[in-house]
Amino acid sequence: MTRSAKLGITSIVLLLSTVVPPFFNWRYPITFISVGLSGLLGLLAAQQGSKWWLTLPCVILAGVALGLYLGFHSF
Repeated sequence: MTRSAKLGITSIVLLLSTVVPPFFNWRYPITFISVGLSGLLGLLAAQQGSKWWLTLPCVILAGVALGLYLGFHSF
């Protein structure tokens, strides 16, 4: 497995941990740190390999943002 693939997979796992918390008492500062690290690792993976590693976190974040937008405007 290439280095960019390892960085990209780690980026995706960190980003998914913000949507589906791995622990019951997962706190908000950890979520913001995970999002920041996920973006940084996505940038590093895109710089070293395929640009798709940057696209995947952006698509997931856009989906979450769309879901939040629709959720807040549904009432």
